[in-house]
Amino acid sequence: MIKQRQKKHYPVKATKLEVLKFIKKVEIITVNGLVDHFGYKPKGAMNRIYTLVQDGLLTPWVSPNQWVLTQTGEERLKYYGKKDNTTATE
Repeated sequence: MIKQRQKKHYPVKATKLEVLKFIKKVEIITVNGLVDHFGYKPKGAMNRIYTLVQDGLLTPWVSPNQWVLTQTGEERLKYYGKKDNTTATE
């Protein structure tokens, strides 16, 4: 019988929405910013950033190691903010 390798499941450091809110607060994000704030390892922080870039929510800033929210990222935050407000008042 062939032994299958089990996938490792790591705890989620932060949801996409939590990361977007943090980026909105600090305006410009770096890998070290995510590492320091959420406890990501550098590779995990880079993966999170690249995923957000691929989703169209972040774009590179002046330096290749800095990113900012795109208009789509801003709109996503507004949408979820409204969604949070409606569920809180019901």
